[in-house]
Amino acid sequence: MRRKLTGQHRSGRADLAGYPNPLLRDCDVRQARIKHWVTTLLIVMIPVSLWIGLGTHADQQQRLENQRGSIHQVTATTTDIAEVAPVSSTEFGASGAAATAVDSRWVYRGVEHTGRVSVDTGSPVGTTTPIWVDDSGDLSVRPLTSSDVVAASIFGAIGSWVLMATLLVGAYLLMRFRYDLRRDAEWDRDIADLLRQH
Repeated sequence: MRRKLTGQHRSGRADLAGYPNPLLRDCDVRQARIKHWVTTLLIVMIPVSLWIGLGTHADQQQRLENQRGSIHQVTATTTDIAEVAPVSSTEFGASGAAATAVDSRWVYRGVEHTGRVSVDTGSPVGTTTPIWVDDSGDLSVRPLTSSDVVAASIFGAIGSWVLMATLLVGAYLLMRFRYDLRRDAEWDRDIADLLRQH
């Protein structure tokens, strides 16, 4: 009677070894096993994430070393009044919240270059600001710093673990939802069978 009510059979009972609750169904055991594997994989991902973080650190450190020899800081001098519309403060040479791109000139290795450099809005002609240029003297992005390298490696390690955790936990929750539906359906069917017998 109990075997029919709980949906267990001889092989199912063997699978339930170590589970003292006689009302456990096969789907309960499978769900517990999936949870166990998800937990194990999350633990295993910790050293893997650390390895990814170390790899990211090595790559970014190499990039930093390359930039040290190819990106140089020079001083640019504006040749116009900074009165145009504000631009992003992350543009070349920007130092304030309200920055403006203005025509400027700078000298690198004895050669004069011109371009638009960001300075604070309202800056007069002749304002100087540090900028970064490549080996050709053209404007370049700010090179990486040691803090950037550390931040990238930490993000790589934590980000990879969080991504894997999101996928694994999401898959587990999806499977648990499916098992919950299956479990409810089995209980409804077995209870209906029991009531018909009485």
